[in-house]
Amino acid sequence: MRLHRLLLICAAAVTLIGISGCAREDSDTRAADEQAIRSAELDAVRAFNAGDIDGYMRSYPEDSTWLPPNAPIVNGAEAIRDLASQLAANPGFAFDVQVDTVEVSNDGRLAYLVGTFDLTLSNAEGVANTDHGKFVEVWKKHPDETWNHVLAIWNSNDPPP
Repeated sequence: MRLHRLLLICAAAVTLIGISGCAREDSDTRAADEQAIRSAELDAVRAFNAGDIDGYMRSYPEDSTWLPPNAPIVNGAEAIRDLASQLAANPGFAFDVQVDTVEVSNDGRLAYLVGTFDLTLSNAEGVANTDHGKFVEVWKKHPDETWNHVLAIWNSNDPPP
């Protein structure tokens, strides 16, 4: 009887261990998240170049912040919209980015993006000037599984004029 009870307990323990080993763990979505962020970044740039500020702003939630070079901090989506609209209205405006790195946190909630950019604007005389630089962005995954910018900082590689 004791042997039978011991075998029953051992069988139950082995079954429970086996079941727990088969339990589905949260899948690692970092590779898919990285691709989603890259796509969202490039979609935003395409919208920006097309003058579609609403499309560009889809990747900026209300609590976003820009840290532009040689200028004060730009807080909030409306302030970012205003500055982005001014840039896009410039007659020589053209913006290109190269995304070099996207790194998603282990918990899949935050990511950073590193890249380079070329920004062309016309001066007061109408002469186009292209600035070459680099940028870092912080992205956040929202409960609906979408990714948005929360912080962007950029600066020039070119010496000041």
